[in-house]
Amino acid sequence: MASQLTRGVYEKHGARYDTLTLADGGCALTVTPEKGGMATSFTRSGEEYLWLRDGNFESNDRPRCGVPILFPSCSNPDGGVHIFDGKAYPMETHGFADLLPWKVSYAGDDAIELSLCANGLTKFVYPFDFLLTMRYTLQGNRAELALTVKNTGSRVLPFSFGFHPYFTVSALENVKFDITAATCSQDPKGEQPAAPAQITLTRKEGAADSIRLLTGVQSPMVFTDSGNGHRVTVDFDGHFGKGVLWQQNAERFVCMEPWNGWANSVNEAGRHEELAPGASLTAHWGITIE
Repeated sequence: MASQLTRGVYEKHGARYDTLTLADGGCALTVTPEKGGMATSFTRSGEEYLWLRDGNFESNDRPRCGVPILFPSCSNPDGGVHIFDGKAYPMETHGFADLLPWKVSYAGDDAIELSLCANGLTKFVYPFDFLLTMRYTLQGNRAELALTVKNTGSRVLPFSFGFHPYFTVSALENVKFDITAATCSQDPKGEQPAAPAQITLTRKEGAADSIRLLTGVQSPMVFTDSGNGHRVTVDFDGHFGKGVLWQQNAERFVCMEPWNGWANSVNEAGRHEELAPGASLTAHWGITIE
């Protein structure tokens, strides 16, 4: 059965956003271009698998819900800055792609394509020319998300990227992961211990959140929730070699994230992507809900 596109509107807390939804059978994927070009709903038989943080989604704050797009970096660079040609440029957590409105390049029954290009605001923190294209497709209960990065400038483009999907869960203690990785830690710096056969995400007493940083991650990453019966699979191509599991206490979500780079990768030679002028890179990943 082929997917079908519908247009809609999200209104809450005084905010109003246009939405685009692809539906196929009993599944529907919604994208909100104005909110960082991100996916904001993925349902199966009317049941929601993504998580929106009430009040945050409607604000101008960094989105901590849905499926934010991380570019040109993941997490926080050392000192909160990138160094380009000896000059320090401040950078927000996870970059800026999730903070800016994206343009709808194409919207049809087969796909939704959004774009974001360099402007005066981005060049203040990232002095490069680029074009990002996000392509969303839906086939049954699997959504595919493809990010293309193109260097539209005259010098080498340095960057990392990733995605930060928030999945709704009944409770953290009900979640079981099926993930194979080389290392698993709570700190990206220093020695990285080998990942256990069974990777877990447990609350640390007194901490505001729980995190696992994974390297050498094999596709797919899977979790099941014995409370709500959900099974979520995140598959990805070879551009993603890192993963993050994250959860905040008292919140009913788990993040299972494919990343291309690490916190300070853009500042470190050989640890980030580089595109020559005119070159492009496309990374594919998908979410399957059951």
